[in-house]
Amino acid sequence: CAAPPPPSLPVPPRLPDAASGSQLLERLRGLDLAARERELDPQIAAGNVPPFLWTLVPIDVAAEIEGVRHTGRFWCTRDYFGFGTEADWLRMPLSPPQAQRCADALGCVLPTRKMVDAIWRAAAVQVEPIPFSPQEHDIVSVGLFAQHHAAIEAQLSPGARGELVAGCKKDVVVFAAMGERPRHVGIYGWHHRDGSPIQPLYSGHTFPHVDYSHGIRLVARAMEVDGVRTTVDAVLADPRLCELLSDEGPLRTWRYPTF
Repeated sequence: CAAPPPPSLPVPPRLPDAASGSQLLERLRGLDLAARERELDPQIAAGNVPPFLWTLVPIDVAAEIEGVRHTGRFWCTRDYFGFGTEADWLRMPLSPPQAQRCADALGCVLPTRKMVDAIWRAAAVQVEPIPFSPQEHDIVSVGLFAQHHAAIEAQLSPGARGELVAGCKKDVVVFAAMGERPRHVGIYGWHHRDGSPIQPLYSGHTFPHVDYSHGIRLVARAMEVDGVRTTVDAVLADPRLCELLSDEGPLRTWRYPTF
């Protein structure tokens, strides 16, 4: 029988007045984080997610656990999350609470460090990171978000839109010490083409720090282990199977507060 179709984000139909990426950018310029989030919170309900992000791509993982080989498959967005149309969109850095709200609305979770590494290895398109100096740029400004998005797009060929893309952002991740680091964001990744990440796992920033380098990679909550349907959070909580998705042992917390 035919293989089942890949899972998709349950994005509602796009409203006729939903903003393009460039229109949204103009609305967001000059707003503080709270006002920006008020503008962004309705975007999913408006269907304002570019269609190429809807269809998720499979990432296969494996681990030998207590002498037994286990396999897993999870699905993720083919690029970092953003808003707008297919032709005019914007990769959007988000605070952890807003990223979690988006993930919840779309049946998704945020990845771990180990999952980010697996996504990078699986990516057909691995772009070189493009850092901007914090001494020379306002790294939390929406203008730099747009400049960084444009710099990433300039690296991509027209055919890259249908491929899994990695290397262009640090990921907002879930991590084992989340319970001990309330209101702190975990970031990791931004891999060079040789596989080395610029950013080790770091949780020194509090939620209000949202800079141009942060990316939101959505992962479907539903996954498979040894061909059996389960969820990412169930695997992360399992003291044995967590090894498929975590290099920090089991995670007691797998989501950020949404306030």
